[in-house]
Amino acid sequence: MDLAQILIIAALGVAIVAFIIVRQSRDYGKQLEQLDPKKKKPREFGVYTLDEVAKHNKRDDAWIIVQHKETKEYRVYDVTDYVDEHPGGESILKNIGGDATEGFHGPQHPITTYLMVEEYCIGKLAEGEAPPTAASS
Repeated sequence: MDLAQILIIAALGVAIVAFIIVRQSRDYGKQLEQLDPKKKKPREFGVYTLDEVAKHNKRDDAWIIVQHKETKEYRVYDVTDYVDEHPGGESILKNIGGDATEGFHGPQHPITTYLMVEEYCIGKLAEGEAPPTAASS
């Protein structure tokens, strides 16, 4: 192999390495953008009916109702972005589209859960609305 061939191979190797580095840094940048809290969809505090909440009963569109322990107000949470992070795995899906109060206030949740979940609060149930189990008790 002569010097010209060695230089061509070396230049080609450098170009390939540079391409890989540029591509990985671009992919990393995209991942960081997705984690940026400013990129999350804005949540507006609203008033919802049971029927409206019931429509959000899928993994990629997951709302739950939880009765606040102190105020007894029924709050609505959009937990779609939290489903895959939930330490309890698939159990979060058990009550999507409905009342998750009993499971939410269970012994498996530390006190910090109550603070963390507020970021997902999107509103409350309409006046006079209560989940069926709560209305009958």
